[in-house]
Amino acid sequence: KSVVQVIIVNDPRSRYPLSSLLEGYRCVRHDEHISYGNLGDSVPPFGLAFSSARDLQNILAAANEEGIVRLYNTESREYPLLKAWLAHENAVFDIAWMPGEPQLVTAAGDQMARLWDVKSGELLGSFKGHLCSLKSVAFAPEEKAVFSTGARDGNIMIWDMRCSKKDGFYRQVNQISGAHNKAETNPPSKTKKRRGGMRGMAPSVDSQQSVTVVLFRDQHTLISSGAVDGVIKMWDLRKNYTAHRHDPVPLQTFPYPGSCTRTRLGYSGLALDSARANVMCNCTDDSIYMFSVCGIKTTPVAVFSGHQNSSFYVKSSVSPDDQFLASGSSDNHTYIWKISNPELPPMTLQGHSEEVTSVAWCPTDFTKIASCSDDHTVRIWRLHRENDEVQSSLGEANLVGHARPKILPRPSIPAETTPAKPQRRVSLGGIASPQPAACAPSGAALPLSSSTTTPNRSQDSKTAASPQSSASSTPPTEQRAKRRLETGDGSSSNCEGTEQCDRVTELSPAAKRSRTLAWFVGIKVVGGPRSSLASSSSC
Repeated sequence: KSVVQVIIVNDPRSRYPLSSLLEGYRCVRHDEHISYGNLGDSVPPFGLAFSSARDLQNILAAANEEGIVRLYNTESREYPLLKAWLAHENAVFDIAWMPGEPQLVTAAGDQMARLWDVKSGELLGSFKGHLCSLKSVAFAPEEKAVFSTGARDGNIMIWDMRCSKKDGFYRQVNQISGAHNKAETNPPSKTKKRRGGMRGMAPSVDSQQSVTVVLFRDQHTLISSGAVDGVIKMWDLRKNYTAHRHDPVPLQTFPYPGSCTRTRLGYSGLALDSARANVMCNCTDDSIYMFSVCGIKTTPVAVFSGHQNSSFYVKSSVSPDDQFLASGSSDNHTYIWKISNPELPPMTLQGHSEEVTSVAWCPTDFTKIASCSDDHTVRIWRLHRENDEVQSSLGEANLVGHARPKILPRPSIPAETTPAKPQRRVSLGGIASPQPAACAPSGAALPLSSSTTTPNRSQDSKTAASPQSSASSTPPTEQRAKRRLETGDGSSSNCEGTEQCDRVTELSPAAKRSRTLAWFVGIKVVGGPRSSLASSSSC
């Protein structure tokens, strides 16, 4: 039995189906943590990850736009903040724990990845080779020395810590250049061997065809996604891709299965189930496609919809029992679908006031979900199974987030519908109902020993600082450029080898549903879209 089934069977008060248990998720004030920057102002957090080490399974790592990494003990209510340090002097876009160890790797906008010991705060190594910002990092399963990174330069790099350093940096041992280059109209010329070894090879730069996510399926197989080609690719890492001059050939590809007509479509997140048999792919067409990576079928086995995804920062996570899929969204909610029945309306975790980016389901505890948002907060959602009286003791003032089933509007009946012409099914997407985010203190007890200096943030001890108070401050390059991985706003780039790194135009939100439709279902829509649809038609 799964964790959820055991909870239901053992709870005599349970009278509801499995999915109804999700309505018990709540976020209270002491589980809301503001993401502070170097100067004490609040900044967006980007990456979230729970540790897999035996004695650290309740530890959550969160990285933000100014390069600060924080560790939270999700079992402690009084002093949740364990440690904080400046990992990079630039935005940290992704973070990954070494399997079973108290060490993690950060991937940042300074074109480097770094390995850290979280107990001592010691920098164990730097990994240099990319020519643009790193967007994703992932360890090989059950392999502590090997990990992969994907970057805006369009390249995937494989790193092995057992290899010697060069000039004080680790160098890549394998590289897939132009991993997600968009197919050209002219057929590629015959593949030719590259002269010389990989050591003398300079990585190619194509920031318009960024690699957005990398994820190991097993020790020898890597899954990746891009920003513009709309294709999920699997790579056999036993092949030396650096020996070829032209576009590398993947082991298997999963072409875009949707009906969106935009010329540039990409994926913002990848998540595998525990059996590593199915991969969930967050697409910027407002759908999540589930592909089987065990066979030859390249069409999705399930599609999850009802949310909005208009950026390359929205991630997803699978529950530890493989029954549910949680994802962030551009309409300010965390969504939860039942994997075995994707047609069911999703559950929403409501409380964030801006785009929900990264989501992490605790791999050892079904009752905990972490989320981070552009409202500059990290939240821990906990499953409360108490009765209504105990639940009410939480108090409205202390409750900053709650779960609600997704309300889908009734389909309208077309005028031409007659007994001879039955009503057509009308599928409508999700309608956002943004809720104001409350502020909370972030305690600072540090039981872990530290040899590094914790960034000075005088506001960390404040109990009522507003995350939005500093959102309008002028951002430095690349950090505050977050938004966007690929906007053409003229902000400076971290790409080398080119005069100016042309950014990919970010796929902005599909048009919001009409206010009339929102009124029809009784939901008030606050504000408008954060950005307009750039250079493309809506899906």
